[in-house]
Amino acid sequence: MSISKGARVLVTGAAGFTGHHMVMEAAKAGLEVRATDVSSRHYGAMFEALGAEFVASDLTRREGLETLLEGIDAVLHVAGIHDYSTRRETMFRVNAEAVENLCAAGVSAGVKRFIHLSSAGVYGYDWHDGTPVKEDAAKLTPPLNAYNESKWAGEQVVHRYGSGKGLETTVLRPAAIYGARSEYGIYTAVKLAHADRNKKRMMMVGSGERIEGFVHVEDVCRAMLYALDNDSMIGGIYNVADDSRLTTAEFFRLISRELFGVEKEFLRIPVRVLIPVAVVLQFMAKLLGKKSSLEKGTLDYMSCDRIWDNTAIKKAGFTFKHPSVEVGMKDTLRWYRENGWLRG
Repeated sequence: MSISKGARVLVTGAAGFTGHHMVMEAAKAGLEVRATDVSSRHYGAMFEALGAEFVASDLTRREGLETLLEGIDAVLHVAGIHDYSTRRETMFRVNAEAVENLCAAGVSAGVKRFIHLSSAGVYGYDWHDGTPVKEDAAKLTPPLNAYNESKWAGEQVVHRYGSGKGLETTVLRPAAIYGARSEYGIYTAVKLAHADRNKKRMMMVGSGERIEGFVHVEDVCRAMLYALDNDSMIGGIYNVADDSRLTTAEFFRLISRELFGVEKEFLRIPVRVLIPVAVVLQFMAKLLGKKSSLEKGTLDYMSCDRIWDNTAIKKAGFTFKHPSVEVGMKDTLRWYRENGWLRG
């Protein structure tokens, strides 16, 4: 069953970075959208303007989810916690147990299709030999951290419901997602670079020779909609990553050119020097109930190559609107500047 224009879809995590973009793209595609999150945050007016119905919910609570899913043809499951400072128990409750709740409720409510957004990090990082990682790559190491472990656990839930309980499922594994209104991840790197704007050298963690993997948020959402409407992708797993193969140094040179008009020199700080600093900062932040300015998970992430093979999704017929991070990042940085997100 392909999901035709006008079908009713539930977008989870709708008030997050990728989630609110997903609501926008689904509405633009002519789907009837019900958006859900624990709150609409500052996107309520946007949802209303798009004609999307917003229903607040907590997916970690099983009660009431059948009502949330009533009349829904398909779920675009974006919701998840991507924050290395989050407690492991909370991470698994949101990224795995909530998936179980939603899938179970979906089967009870008669939902036909479930498109699940996972993470390319489920492969692990430190064993890669420089070749692009395919979807069927053996995991010679476990996922690198609690976030990716929880995303892997969530995938297993989806596969179980897809193989034995009649739900039509597709799993997408995105690379590092960037785009307008991102509040974490790559935006953090951009803010750090901007903070060094008056310095001769720009701080960079590590050697700068690691390969980065990227995907524009619009392409992530487009890929979810493409999978929603293609029967051939049912039961499949697909990497969603653009064609870029920039090193960390090349990526920061791109940021430097766009923000400052010149390529600044780097002040390289070895990862091993910062790891104990990150551990202490996270401990202190936890005691104070704040978010740490430096996370060990981020340092681990930056210590590894991230090269994801996108052949499978291209063979399925999907084309990237932003095949290169160079162009997409220029647009993103322009948005940050024009909307006052780079200050201080």
